[in-house]
Amino acid sequence: MKKAVLLLMMGAILTIASAQAQIRWDDYSQSYTTGSTGKSPAIGLLVALRKGNDFLWSIRETSKHFHLLNDTSFRQLRPKEIIVRNTFDTARAQFFMPGVGRKNAHLFQFRVMEYPGNRILVPWRGIDRFTDSTLIHESGIPEMAYLGGYRTSLGKMLIVDVKQVEHDRIMATSLIAWEPIKPVVTNVYTSDNVDQFLKKLQYPWAKIKEPTGQQSPVLTVPSTNTNLIFVLRGTIFTKDQIQYQLIRDGSVYSPWRYNEYDNSFIWLNQYPPGSYALTIRYSAQPQHIAEYRFDVEPAWYQTNLFRIVVGIFVAAILGASLFVILFIRQRRKTQREQLNRTRVQLELKAIYAQLNPHFVFNALSSIQGLINKQDIKGANEYLSDFARLLRESLNHSNKDEISLQEEMQTLDTYLKLEQLRFNFQYKTSIDPAINAYETNVPALLLQPLVENAVKHGVASLQADGRIAISVSRSAHTLIVTIADNGNGYTETKSASGVGLRLVHDRIKLLNELNPKQPITFVSNNSGTGMHVTLTFTDWFL
Repeated sequence: MKKAVLLLMMGAILTIASAQAQIRWDDYSQSYTTGSTGKSPAIGLLVALRKGNDFLWSIRETSKHFHLLNDTSFRQLRPKEIIVRNTFDTARAQFFMPGVGRKNAHLFQFRVMEYPGNRILVPWRGIDRFTDSTLIHESGIPEMAYLGGYRTSLGKMLIVDVKQVEHDRIMATSLIAWEPIKPVVTNVYTSDNVDQFLKKLQYPWAKIKEPTGQQSPVLTVPSTNTNLIFVLRGTIFTKDQIQYQLIRDGSVYSPWRYNEYDNSFIWLNQYPPGSYALTIRYSAQPQHIAEYRFDVEPAWYQTNLFRIVVGIFVAAILGASLFVILFIRQRRKTQREQLNRTRVQLELKAIYAQLNPHFVFNALSSIQGLINKQDIKGANEYLSDFARLLRESLNHSNKDEISLQEEMQTLDTYLKLEQLRFNFQYKTSIDPAINAYETNVPALLLQPLVENAVKHGVASLQADGRIAISVSRSAHTLIVTIADNGNGYTETKSASGVGLRLVHDRIKLLNELNPKQPITFVSNNSGTGMHVTLTFTDWFL
């Protein structure tokens, strides 16, 4: 119970204090009728509005509502001198009555209405509040009645009437309109005419030619322009009364900030090329925003065309540099490959040069054997075929490759020569799918293998000896098989043979020279004969 009583007492004390303390007098500007102030003030209304809005009066001095109420019936019921004021923020308007104190307050009543609509906010009521000693001391005005602080929404107005109870006649009226407002730019100065602006700032009464043609929807200035000054309508007293934001190319470039100057202008001097929107608002009404657009043209070195040209130039330099580097690398690689190819070709020629004397030695040995046997006819026939074989070898001596037809003809001539000595039988066959005249093979690559088949295979069998040479095709691969029915040869004999070693060396060098078409060599000694297979991979690509 005691706690509840205490709370009620504290509430009553706060109510009394708020009713007496009212406002800080120096923070407000006052409007009143003639004779309402002084040591013996006349009875009238005094309206106090917060000073922060004073600068906006010069922009909108009167409200449209004042003109609407200027009819005969409204004026006939009220005194001739009426207080008419605009206010521009949400602060309350404070109402006082000089000349009315505690002794005569019972003689008067006041009412507060909202217009348009004539909605009654405060019906006719008596006066029961008065200014406190602090307010009296600050104002220098004797104690006076306090009617309270009231406000309405933007776009509406309050009508405060005071009447004498005895005569029921309105003897004082105040009209206070809460007006929406947003900044208006009257002039824009650039670097070209900033001197005119400075003269106007220093001598506001002087007649100076104002800039023209700059109120278009979008102001365009060159990149060399370093000043943009937007002059606002009205008088600005402090820089915190104006806020502005700068948007560049759709993004916030400078967020909302207070103005830098205690004047009615916004001075911009740091802005790169782009499309800008300057948004301005009064601190009193941040919901009402004005927007002004301007474009800053880029310098020639900031244009897209310049960037494209530079990009193409840089890309061309990089491309040329890359081309030179790749060209040098490729040239070096080509030189290395050419040197390696030359080395391999020289080695092949050296091997090829060894094949000829090797074959000649074997052929002369065969002719010598026939002569020793007193087979003059056979020796002559052998010598004739040998001469033809030498001629074919000489014709092929300057060629790395010869046609398969020429290779098979050379082998046929060689086998005929050896057949005269050992009387064996042989057979050659070429797959019909192969064009022997258009298919090339390395010169004299097969001859040493055929020679081995003769010497180590069928020589001892004489008439029972058989040699078969077949050339076939499997997809893109050329396959050459040399088979005999002799006893074959051992690894020891193979190692001592010059011809077979030269074949291995040639195949190795040919594979180095052309790794994309490798040649493989496989030999199989089954005990009933030797089978040698040469595989030319991807030979028909």
